[in-house]
Amino acid sequence: MTHLTLTPLPPESIEVLESPRHSARRLVIVAVGGVVLFIITYALAWLQAYQLSMAYFQDADRSFEEGRYLDALVGYSVYDRPARRYIYYGGYIQIQRIWESEYARPVFPDLSKAQARIDVIINEYITIENAEEFIQENSGQSNPYLGLIYLRLGELYEADGRIQEAQDIYKSFEELFKDQTELIKRAKAHLERLQKDAR
Repeated sequence: MTHLTLTPLPPESIEVLESPRHSARRLVIVAVGGVVLFIITYALAWLQAYQLSMAYFQDADRSFEEGRYLDALVGYSVYDRPARRYIYYGGYIQIQRIWESEYARPVFPDLSKAQARIDVIINEYITIENAEEFIQENSGQSNPYLGLIYLRLGELYEADGRIQEAQDIYKSFEELFKDQTELIKRAKAHLERLQKDAR
C-alpha cells in the first residue's frame, strides 16, 4: 500500500498564482489615481482661471466706468518703475477668451456680463479713434472681434460723413473676412444702400 505525501507549494508558486489578482488591483489603483490626479489638476487650473478672470473683470469695469472703453475692451499695460516691469490690466475680451472652450466648466459667473459689456462698447461707445487703434494693433492677428470692429469703423465713418472711406471698408470686407458670412452680408447691405443713395 502506497502512501501519498502532500507537499505544500513553495511561496514563489503561490505568488505566481495570485499575481493576476494583484495586477488587476494594481490597475484599478493606478486608474483611480489617474482620475484623482486629473480632477485635482483641472480644479487647480479652473481656480487659477477664475482668479485671473476676477482680476480682469475688476480692471475692465474700472476702465469702463472711467470712460476708457478701448482699455475696458482689450486691456492695457503700465510700466512699474520700482518693480522694473510692465503690469497688465485686463479687458473684457480676455475674460471671454479664457472661457471660450466648451470644456471650460463651470463657466465664470460674470462671463455673460463681460459679453454684454463687449457688445455695448462696440455698438455704442467705441469711437473712430478707438476702432482705428484696435484694427491697427490686431491687423494680421487672430482676433474674433476684428471683423466686427472693422465693420463698425465703416459705420462710424459713414455717420461722420466720410462716405468714401466707409465704402472702401464695405467693399474690402469679403476679401478680408471670407469666413464671416453674417458680417459680409451686413457690409454688402451697407454698400448697396450707400450706392443707391448716391444715384
